[in-house]
Order: sequence, then C-alpha cells, then structure tokens
Amino acid sequence: MKKAIITAMFVLVALAGQAQKQVVWENPSAFMGASNSEFKITKVELKQTETVLHIEAHYRPGNWIRFAKESFVQTPDGTKYGITGGAKTDEKESDLQLDSLFWMPESGKASLALHFKPVPMDTKEMDFMEGYNDGDFKFWNICDAKTQQKVVMPDDWKNVQYAKDETLPAAKINKGVATIKVKMLGYKPAMKLQFYVGGFTPLGSKERFQKFFPFADDGTVKVEVPLWLTREVTVGVQGMAFPQIIIGPGQVTEILMKVTSDNKPFVAFKGYMAKTNMDLINIYDEFDSFDDGDETYLKVKACNTKEERLRCLQDIFDQRVAAINKFKCTKAAKDLMCMTAEEDFVKWSRQFEFHFSQYGVDEGGTVYMTQENIYEKMQKNKDLLALTDEERNYTYKYLNEPASPCSLAFWQSGASYDLKAREKNAYNADLRALAFIMSTDHNVLIDSTLKGMENEDCKAVYHEYQAEQERIAQQLAGQKSVFIKKYDDVAPENILQTILDRYKGKVVLIDIWATWCGPCKAGHQAMAPWKQELKGKNIQFVYITSPTSPLATWQEMIKDIDGDHYYLTKEQYSYILKHFESEGIPTYAIYDTEGQQTFKNIGFSSLDIFKNEVEKVLK
Repeated sequence: MKKAIITAMFVLVALAGQAQKQVVWENPSAFMGASNSEFKITKVELKQTETVLHIEAHYRPGNWIRFAKESFVQTPDGTKYGITGGAKTDEKESDLQLDSLFWMPESGKASLALHFKPVPMDTKEMDFMEGYNDGDFKFWNICDAKTQQKVVMPDDWKNVQYAKDETLPAAKINKGVATIKVKMLGYKPAMKLQFYVGGFTPLGSKERFQKFFPFADDGTVKVEVPLWLTREVTVGVQGMAFPQIIIGPGQVTEILMKVTSDNKPFVAFKGYMAKTNMDLINIYDEFDSFDDGDETYLKVKACNTKEERLRCLQDIFDQRVAAINKFKCTKAAKDLMCMTAEEDFVKWSRQFEFHFSQYGVDEGGTVYMTQENIYEKMQKNKDLLALTDEERNYTYKYLNEPASPCSLAFWQSGASYDLKAREKNAYNADLRALAFIMSTDHNVLIDSTLKGMENEDCKAVYHEYQAEQERIAQQLAGQKSVFIKKYDDVAPENILQTILDRYKGKVVLIDIWATWCGPCKAGHQAMAPWKQELKGKNIQFVYITSPTSPLATWQEMIKDIDGDHYYLTKEQYSYILKHFESEGIPTYAIYDTEGQQTFKNIGFSSLDIFKNEVEKVLK
C-alpha cells in the first residue's frame, strides 16, 4: 500500500512537471492592421521544445496565402526565434509548407499551425513577422488576453478632467486651421501606421478631404486641417476604428490611442470638445446599428401599404431619437446622433425606391446589397412609397438648427427636401447654397444663387475660392507643357484635332484622367518606368482632364507626370470621351505618326498591352 502511495505521488509530481513545461494563451490579443478580419491567432502554446501559433484564416476561396521560411517571432528584448514548420497539430488543421502556396478551400476558412523555436516560458508578449516589407504578414503585440497589460497612462494624460456638458457652436465662418495631435501607446516604428482624417468636403473647396498621415517613430502624429467651420470629421487607423469626432478652426484636439485588435483604440481626449469626442466614441459603439440599412429594409419589407411603410420609417426614427436621449453624454453628442438619425430617415422616406431597391434576401434569409439591375428594380418599386407634395414638404427638426452645420449629416442630406430652410434658418440655407455652387460649373446657376444669398461672409468664401483659382490658372499658364484656358474658345468638336495637330509626325499616347480617379493614378505609376525607357524617342504623352479635377490638386500632381497636360472645359472633355465612345476613365488612345488612331482602351489593364501597341507604330 505504501509503495502504491509513493508511486501515485511520483505520477502527480511528473504531471505537475509536465504542466509547467507548457503555457497556453487562449484567444490571445494581437493586432494585424488591415488584415485583422482575415487572420486571427486562436491559441499560442509556449513549450520548452517549441512555440506554436494556431491561426484561423478567413480568405477568398481559391486564392492562396504563403508564409516565408524567414518568418520569426520576436520578444520585447529584440530576440528573434525562427519558424521551423507548418505541420498541423490535429485533424481540424491543415498542413502548410513554408514558402509554398497554400490554396484556400471553397469554405474560405482554414486552420493552420506555425511552429517556431521555443521562446522563454515567462514571455508575456511577442510579435510575429515574415519580414519588414509592406506585403509581409505581421502580428503585433501578441499576448494572453487574460493577462493583457493595462494601459499605462503617460504623465501628461493622467487625471484628464472632462467638462460636465458641451453644446455645439452655432454656424459661423471663421477661417483657420484645426490641429489634431495624436499619441499612440504600444506603437513600434516597424508598424508604419498612418492616421486618417477625412470624410468631408471643406467649405470653400471642391475637393473631398481624405488624407493619411504617418506616425513618427515615437508614436506621435500632428495633423493640420484648413477649415472655415467647426466640423464633424472621420478619423482613425486602418485595422482599428474610424469614428467621427469634432474639430474646429483655430482649435487643438489631442487624442490618446493604443495599438489594439478590439476596435477600441481611443483612450482619451484633451482640448477642443474633449468630452463630446469621448462620448462620440462611446455612443457610436453603443449605437453602431443606427445606420443599419439591413434592419430598416427588413422592417419596411414586412409592410403591406404605403401608409404602413411611412409609419414604420417614422417609428424607426422616433425610437432611435428616444434611445439617444436616454444615453448619458453631452448635448452636443446627442444632437449629432439625432442629426444622423434624421438624415437616415429622410433619405429612406424621400428616396425610398433607390435605397429599398439595393437590398435583397437570399435563400438562407441573409440580407445582401447589390447594384445589379438597380434601375429596373427602382421602376418596379417606385410606387411603394410615392409621397404627395404635402407629405414631401418635410422640415428638418435637427438638421436645420444653428449648430447643425457641425454635422456630416447636414452636408450629406439633400437640400431639396428642406423646403423651409430659409424661413427657419437663413444662414444654414446660405451654407447649403455655398456647397451647391462649389460643386457646379454652371455660371448662370452660380450667379443667381449668389444673388439670393443674404450673408456676405458666405459669399466671400466663394469669391476667395474664385480668386485662388484664377491665381493658380495664371501661374500654370506660363509653364511649358501645361495648357490651361489656352483652348477654351475652341469648339468641343474641334478640340481633339487641335491637340493632335500640335504633334504632327509623332506617335501620341492620350491619357484621359482625373485627379480623384484611383485607376488613373495607378496607370500613371505603372507607366512611369516605361516612359523613362522611351526618352528621346518619337512619342509624346498627352494627359487630358477637366474641371472635375480641383485645380490646386491637378497643379501638384502633374509635377510628377512627365508629358503635356491639358485642362479642358467640361464640354470639350465630354466631347472627347463621347468621340472615344467611353463612359469611364482612364481612357487611352494611341495615334501613329500620320495622325491615325491605332488603339483605344478604357481602363488600365496591362502595361504590356501599351508596350506592344506603341512598338507597332513607333519608328
């Protein structure tokens, strides 16, 4: 009996010893930037013989992923532990060969195990990296979710005091610069993160503001945004979150963030509207389904009559406002949320056939969105909520208050619905009118709208914009290879030949583009090295754009695009696209030395195509 007891004790000691040879982190915390939703570390095993990362991949079926044999995990002291293999550890996982293509199954899901040399058993945090290049896999700040370290507040952020309440300022034009200062906790220079500010068109501009600003090595970034009004803007970091906050001209907004994978990177605010900005972060987390079109679609789909549908939309709006008013936050935050809810109500009730027609339900009951056959669907659904003139005559309750221009929803909503805007708030009506004339090139409409505006400071914004455009145009007009206003008097039907006549005896490659067109810019980048190879040869690159490209942006961008640049009138530009039977950009055309068109392509597909076509005609 005594022997049996001793044996049992040895077994327990052995088991205890074995247990100490392995540490397991279940569902660890990790940040993977833009790929957070595609890859997840489900478990980390720290053993005396190896370290294993268990990864769940959600990726496009039929596409491949690959992990390099140079991959490693790195501990906070900088020590690297190389990868040793990708063998599965159970039947639910798939074998992975390093440096080989792993093809995703039809399910779009795969479980994998990555094996590394053993890190110390007392390790609390590590990074996984394939390398330091932009396309390499990187999992940052991997740690046990249960023992994840609490945020250590910097000294200058300790005991931040928030105001008890804040209200939105009434609309007042006050030209200045809004400053945003950000500090990111847990930042590492190799992360190369960027801070985004955008989602709005500044007053006095035609160009939408959306820019990424790189963090410095110490995890800080400073952003300056030219503004005329206090505005709600979108901020954030890819892979984390993109909420809205309030910034103002001449004001400083300070933000403390942390590197995180839980979509809650915002820790604290200081400076302008700090309490409201912190509340906006929390309230959007709480009411993230407020603009949930799926939910709205399902509710109105269940209605049988026009009256039921209108009542349903009104009920959704009323319920949202009631829920907002119960939330503990500043009046400013509540007002902004109510404006967003109202804008959502108006767009559904006033453009019902368009919004309703974008949705459908599959056989499994899942709601989906599609633009397929949208116009046919709109025709079919046009009478589901056809409003009378009296019903359509809606006056905003929240989006026509003196402070409403602070809200993104104010600028996104359709001015045509606010038929009593001037009667209730003439200043807001002028701001809407100003935004309208900034978006049009119709001189008669611009002149008549300016005459109807009551506030001189609103008119002054447009006049200053006009003066700046004229200054830029004069500056550009004196530059070689830049043609602006020079051909304004040429009839649209003659403009293409007028341009081609300048290059008689040369091969001409025409590129029709715009500053806001992503594929256009990608084409420029792809062609740049090839153009260097063609230097000195009998070919001219010609770039054509129109007033849809903001002049200041065009001026800046063409500095890096070698060739001749034409800024045509809207009518000339439209005629050329029509001549090439194109409804999209970029549009390309090649002409031989005799002035005959030999090639046309809509969209940039492959550089080799252009190389082959040019070789055919280049002598």
